Amino acid sequence: MRKVVLFLALLCLARSGRAETVWIDTDVSIGSPIREVDDAFALLLAFNSPEIRIVGKSTTYGNAPLGHTHRVAGELVREFGRLAQLRSDQVFSGATSPRDLGRGTHASEALAATLRKGPLTYIALGPLTNLASFIQLHPKLAHRIERVILLGGQAPGSSLAFGPNRSFHIHDANVFKDPAAVAVVLRSKIPLVLVPIETASRLAIDRQDMRKLKSGGAAGKYLARRSRIWLWFWTRFVKTDGGPIFDACAVLAATRPKLVSMEHRYASLDSSGNMIVTRSRVPGARAVRYCAKLAPQAKDFVVRRIVTRRSRE
Repeated sequence: MRKVVLFLALLCLARSGRAETVWIDTDVSIGSPIREVDDAFALLLAFNSPEIRIVGKSTTYGNAPLGHTHRVAGELVREFGRLAQLRSDQVFSGATSPRDLGRGTHASEALAATLRKGPLTYIALGPLTNLASFIQLHPKLAHRIERVILLGGQAPGSSLAFGPNRSFHIHDANVFKDPAAVAVVLRSKIPLVLVPIETASRLAIDRQDMRKLKSGGAAGKYLARRSRIWLWFWTRFVKTDGGPIFDACAVLAATRPKLVSMEHRYASLDSSGNMIVTRSRVPGARAVRYCAKLAPQAKDFVVRRIVTRRSRE
């Protein structure tokens, strides 16, 4: 009898710790010429990851206008969300621009309703307008967000430049597009995990990876087909060996943390609206966790996971 009770207790414990509850905020834009496809890689990685349980998805402006990002997010859920037990009615539209900071949206109200049921991790793949608005509108619920994983933040002096001559420059877009929202999140007491562009850029898809995706399941074929112009842009115009799937690194931090190396750092906004992350505390900075490195096998894991759903190891 004792063995049966012990077995049932261990089974319940295993089930209760099986999947981390997450909410994903995205500005996915795959399908438009040249636009970044990394949100789509991140979402399909999340859908195929049994380590997390997605309870909601919100959309925002960023890589494209809200109308486009919301439509694409819904399409991805309808086509590939079944494995994650995610439904189209769990996708909620949010901010149309930084001017919506502090305004209620379907996204802010849905997030509030979900948090009343229990805590969760918030994965931010776009500007922070949706999250900051929620914090302002529902301050008593904000503490139920156990952590925010954000693609953003940069070390002092980092240029975010790519190509053989480092001549192609990009912004720290999720910060640059709404620094006021970033300030709201930094002032909150929600634990913050930063995945900087500099680190995430090492997760780059090349032609060989595309062939693997194309020969895999429906999700891989979808990404390969919709990413051809994007990969051409990075390899022929920017002249890199592959295209960086930045946002997938934020999902990787949640689903396979052993493949990322985290350090304690301090984050603050400078006078130009950049989120600067330093090793030592400076006035006005707050403590964060910072993704400093990726394991060499990180990309192979992402490609395999997108092509074929894996069980937890």
